[in-house]
Amino acid sequence: MENKDSNIKERNNIKQNEFLIIDKPSFSESDEFKQLKQKVRFQKQQTSKFSKKILNGEVISTTGNKPDTDKYVIELFDVKKWYQTGDVLTPVLRGVDLKIEKGKFIVILGPSGSGKTTLLNTISGLDKTSEGDVFVLGNNLSLLKDSHLTKFRRENVGFIFQQYNLLSNLTAKENAEVGENLSKSKENKMSLTDIFKTIGMEDQMNKYPHQMSGGQQQRVSIARALAKNPEILFGDEPTGALDEEMGRRVLEILVDIKNKYKTTIIIVTHNPNISEIGDTVIHVKNGLIDNIKNNSNPKKPSDIDWS
Repeated sequence: MENKDSNIKERNNIKQNEFLIIDKPSFSESDEFKQLKQKVRFQKQQTSKFSKKILNGEVISTTGNKPDTDKYVIELFDVKKWYQTGDVLTPVLRGVDLKIEKGKFIVILGPSGSGKTTLLNTISGLDKTSEGDVFVLGNNLSLLKDSHLTKFRRENVGFIFQQYNLLSNLTAKENAEVGENLSKSKENKMSLTDIFKTIGMEDQMNKYPHQMSGGQQQRVSIARALAKNPEILFGDEPTGALDEEMGRRVLEILVDIKNKYKTTIIIVTHNPNISEIGDTVIHVKNGLIDNIKNNSNPKKPSDIDWS
C-alpha cells in the first residue's frame, strides 16, 4: 500500500522543463507541535530526495512558484523560520515573499529582533528555512542538504562579516588567495592585482593582519570574498566595527564593485543612513517585509550623513 501511495503522489507531481512542483500533504494536526513535527519530517524527506537534483540544475518548488532567473538573483516564496526550545516555539520569519534583482546594491534594515539577520542567513545559505522556497540563482536552498549548502556557498557567494576572520599567519595576499582557491571558475573576472587596486591596498599585499588597522583588515576580508568571483556578496554589518572614515571607504569599495563587476551586493545594517546608497532598501519588521523602497538616484557614500 505504501508503494502504491508513493506512486500516486509521484504522478501528481508536475514536471515541465526540469521544473518540479512537489505535491505537499495537508498538515491537519491541530496541535502546533505535532504539526511542526509533520512539517519537519516532510522537509527532511524532500531534502533527501531532491538535494542532489537541485545542485545538478533541476528547479524544485514546494510552493508552486517557478523562479525568474533572467531577472532575479533571489526569490522567496512564503518563507517561514522558527526555532524550538523545549516546549517554546519562536517564530522569526512569518511568511516572507521577496524578489531581488541582479546586479543591485540591496540594504536590509530593521530593529533588533526584527528578523533581518535571519533573513540574510536564509538567503545566503548559512541557515535553512523551516518552510517555503528560497531560490538563489535558481537553486532552492530550502531543500539542500548541509553538505550541498556548503558546496553552493563555496561556489557562488562571498561573505563579509563585522569580524574580519583573517588568518593571522598569512599575508593580505595569502588571505585573499584562500578565497581564490575556493572559486568555481578559475578564469576569474578579477585578478588579485585588480582586487587589491580596487580596495586601495596594492602596496600592502604582503602585510600581516597584526600590521594593519581595522579598516585595512576589513578591506582584505572584502578582497578574500571577491577572489571567489561570487555572483552575490553578502555583508552582515560590514562597517559596524569601523570608524566613520573607514566605514565610508568600505562602502565606496562595495559600490564600486557593484558598478564595475555587476556583482549583487546585499548588506544588513542597523544604520538607516547607509540605506541612502542602496538601489533597493528592504525594511524588516516582526518577521515580515514591512516596506521596500527603490532609490532611483542613490547617494554616494561620501554624501551620506553619519550623525
